[in-house]
Amino acid sequence: MDRKRVMIIDDDSETLNLMARQLQVLYDVMSFTSGEDALEALAMAKGTRLPQLILLDITMNGMDGYEVLKRIKGNERYKTIPVVFLTGMTDEQSEIKGLEMDVVDYLKKPVAGKVLLARIQHYLELYSEAEVRGQLNEYMLEALSEPLTEREHEVAKLMAEFRSDREISEILFISMPYTKKLVASVKEKLMIEKRGDIRKYLV
Repeated sequence: MDRKRVMIIDDDSETLNLMARQLQVLYDVMSFTSGEDALEALAMAKGTRLPQLILLDITMNGMDGYEVLKRIKGNERYKTIPVVFLTGMTDEQSEIKGLEMDVVDYLKKPVAGKVLLARIQHYLELYSEAEVRGQLNEYMLEALSEPLTEREHEVAKLMAEFRSDREISEILFISMPYTKKLVASVKEKLMIEKRGDIRKYLV
């Protein structure tokens, strides 16, 4: 069975090498010390060689993580690759900014090896299941006057499974206030009042 491929982008070579060693046990690892080099590798990679997950440091010399993320999300070939921010910053404003840019999660460094492996396994399983299920009618969603962001799309799928706000928060590893904000945004964009009404958007 082919191993999943994970890309790590961090200009701290010590942190980068440590994480690479931890992940190489289970995954093929692509590691880069600059956003520019990582973006060049993505541009040159063929479809089957693209990573299934990207771990991205925010504070880097040269191009920072926010700019790298913006360029990833702006490219049709790999904009759907899930991205996880890695950072030593702890302020809530930075976390919210990252989440609003459609990152999957926001991990604070240093991340313990077992925790990192467990989180990555969860992210990969979550996105694999999302690709297979295809519960929501994408044609209906594309017809919305204001489309869902990738994060809102994830929340909508969980709402369609009748997950509670608490479950959505735990499954996606996001705070309850941010979960409630996303649920409210999904309901507004889908023009539904009750959560159960999301069933009309199912295939």
